[in-house]
Amino acid sequence: MKKHYHLSLFLIIGLFLLPLSILKATDYVVSTKATLQSAYSNAVAGDNILVANGTYDWGTITLTNTKNNAASNWITLKPQNPNGVIFTGTSTLQFSGTRILVSGFKFSGGNLGATGVILFRSNSSTLANYCRLTDITIENQINADANTDNKWVSLYGTYNRVDHCTFDTKANAGATVTIWYSTTTYPAKSTSTYHQIDYNYFKGRTYSGSNGGESMRLGDSNSSRTDGYNVVEYNLYEDMTQEEPEIISNKSNFNTYRYNTFKNCNGGLTLRHGRYCNVYGNFFIVDNTARTKSYGIRVIDKGHAIYNNYIEGVRGNSGSLTSLRCPIILYNGLVATSDSTNASYASGYFPADDCTVAFNTIVNCLGGAGIVLGYPDGSSNKYQPANIKVANNLVKMSSGQCAYIPPITPLNAPITYTAEGNVYSGTLGLSSSTGFTSATLTFGSRSNGILAPPSLVQDAATNSSNYDYLLNGLDVHGQSRSGTYDVGAYEVNGNGNIVAFPLDASLVGAGSVAVVPVHLISFSVSTMNKINDLTWRVENEVNFKQYEVEFSSNGKTFEQVGVVPAKKQSFYGFQDNDATHQNGYYRLKLLDFDGQFSYSKIISVSSSEKLSLSVYPNPAQHFLTIDVNGELNAQSSLVLYNAAGKAVKTMMVTNPSNTIPLQNLAKGLYHVQLVQQNNVVATYPFIIQ
Repeated sequence: MKKHYHLSLFLIIGLFLLPLSILKATDYVVSTKATLQSAYSNAVAGDNILVANGTYDWGTITLTNTKNNAASNWITLKPQNPNGVIFTGTSTLQFSGTRILVSGFKFSGGNLGATGVILFRSNSSTLANYCRLTDITIENQINADANTDNKWVSLYGTYNRVDHCTFDTKANAGATVTIWYSTTTYPAKSTSTYHQIDYNYFKGRTYSGSNGGESMRLGDSNSSRTDGYNVVEYNLYEDMTQEEPEIISNKSNFNTYRYNTFKNCNGGLTLRHGRYCNVYGNFFIVDNTARTKSYGIRVIDKGHAIYNNYIEGVRGNSGSLTSLRCPIILYNGLVATSDSTNASYASGYFPADDCTVAFNTIVNCLGGAGIVLGYPDGSSNKYQPANIKVANNLVKMSSGQCAYIPPITPLNAPITYTAEGNVYSGTLGLSSSTGFTSATLTFGSRSNGILAPPSLVQDAATNSSNYDYLLNGLDVHGQSRSGTYDVGAYEVNGNGNIVAFPLDASLVGAGSVAVVPVHLISFSVSTMNKINDLTWRVENEVNFKQYEVEFSSNGKTFEQVGVVPAKKQSFYGFQDNDATHQNGYYRLKLLDFDGQFSYSKIISVSSSEKLSLSVYPNPAQHFLTIDVNGELNAQSSLVLYNAAGKAVKTMMVTNPSNTIPLQNLAKGLYHVQLVQQNNVVATYPFIIQ
């Protein structure tokens, strides 16, 4: 059937009716700290503040703006020309406001003492929210005393982003990037932050102290029961030589660590405090024999999921089976339960109860054991974890055992775990081999950055469908698994786009992104006379090629139904008059000229509905936002159903936007129904991941 598409005429006319304040922005060019502060405080949505090219030592630069909101266009602070401004000496930037974009500066050769470099606040009570720091370089910050503690970037507030920045050779104490929470007394919770840290390059951390040398820290001990909901993804950590074992130190709940690369580093990723974090799709690769203190993932506290990670060549710490630097290690605790609310235990260790280690690949690692269940960490930490699940992992050690439980006398009942589908080569190290199969594992040549597993892993996973709630049907590259899944992180015959592979310096850090990507502000659909009218609003449309409209009848498999070229405008529309598209789902694929792309949220349409739903994020983890498009009545409710058709949550609806917590719901496929006067008027599927 031939399809016809065109831009909605009313949208084109509407462009001429926009207020001048939206169409016209102001460019401020400043060359002193005073004029910068004045321009910043007066700027409104869409304005650009351009610092004249030069090298400046302005000391503490404090910037405050109260004129923007979360739905506004950016207020942008950047150099007059790319790479045109260097801050040195004692220069420190601390800024607050909403929807502020700071881009393109270099901080080099500074002497900061105990002061940080960039702070997302102007004072302790005036914070930055919905702000972005991008294309920033911080290097060669000098301290007379290496033990002087400062944090190069301190994230306060909520919904902020740090991306495409380079952090080069931090030699002194203090985490390079830190997420802060308001001061609390354990186990009280602070405000959730929802920050995103992505596509950054962390290079050459050299701090020689035994503690305080992290590249990233998310929270602290006292606030470690806070639900963070932060996402750390697509970062490269390379050539780290610090003594501190923690490159990333997690100290809050519900954070996600995915698609990061750790290359030739001492240390690894530690879930130090906090619970219910997801760690997946990460690459830990060591081919430098000098990195004898490298490891993969240390797991402490309750409810974490470690899956689809690729760990190659990490070298442990002298090869001891009691080493804390192993590919994957789950900790004992100093108390019998990780649910303890005793503040005296806040800085200690909690047992890694209810954690899952599944579909990981461990290859050619040295020292200790591949998967350690119950690390003792001294005489006081003998409370072993309970209810551990170890499934469908692929383990080949060059030396050391494949799995290991330290022979300690616990103060509580011995560790409890279940194992299934694991395949290993070498010495197992467990008293029971249940759930582990010995095999000769010969890995092939490198493909997409990792060693190809032997063919025997294909379609060999045990009960693979039971892990769909975890894997969402994907492997370490983000490709789709199929049928009975392969053992390990990689699906040999995976299909779809590869979204993750070991990163190198050309793909991350300052200079790896030339422009700020387009930002989709809104996306909706309405139906009249069997024509679906889609509209969306955008900003920052630079180096951007086109919008590809995609339709799905089931909300999972999408096909392209049209293309709308980018025209550097704020509003777009698209009409789909295909009669077969009266019931289903739409999304936008946003495509840059350089081939990078992202997807919008999915929206639904139904010919029988006077109301429609927008549901996001999808897949969801900890909360779900449901927007009702249309007019509500006094008897509207939202009902969540699980895959078995059982209603698991109901809430009355009085507002168009509704946020539902998901913490008590199992992972899997669900759908939500909008009910009015006992009639179902809209239905939408979603996944809890």
